[in-house]
Amino acid sequence: MKKFVSVLIIVVVVVLVTNIYTNKFDSYSNNDNNNEKRWNRIASVLDNAWDEFGLFSFQKTPDSTILIVMDETKSEEQLKRYLEQHINRTDLSQFNIDITKKSLQEVETEHFMSMVESIVFNYIKEKNYNDVQVYLPLIEPEPILKITIAKTSELSSENLKKELEDLLILKNSELPKKDISYEIQVIKS
Repeated sequence: MKKFVSVLIIVVVVVLVTNIYTNKFDSYSNNDNNNEKRWNRIASVLDNAWDEFGLFSFQKTPDSTILIVMDETKSEEQLKRYLEQHINRTDLSQFNIDITKKSLQEVETEHFMSMVESIVFNYIKEKNYNDVQVYLPLIEPEPILKITIAKTSELSSENLKKELEDLLILKNSELPKKDISYEIQVIKS
């Protein structure tokens, strides 16, 4: 009889622990699912506001912040009112909103330079230039892509710069047709 009671207690404990763990997992899953649904509803409202408020981009970060980049000539306050009117308060309360205003030229320059950086980064990776570091492009005061070569490298900064300039001439068709001048700086450090 004692064995039966002991086995019964063990079985009950195992079942309870399993249920608690399963419910905990399901609640995380449901919470993630609810957050994703909230984000989808908010993204739909932002999509509808794209032209009216001059939105250039929006995204959700892992820390539940919505980053919005909008045209500097449009009203940030009107956008906030629009969001409050068209998004459920419960949904909106789950996110922080961070709005940045930029000019169209600034956004186009940033996009162009990010494409240049991507082409250069992929090329350096393909060539296995492990002692070369590409930095995120600077936009202000003038667009610059900065690249450093380790002092111990056999590559010269002049040769690498020429190599990258030739590459970008070849890849020009992949870049947006914008009249944006930029500089590539290659230095040994």
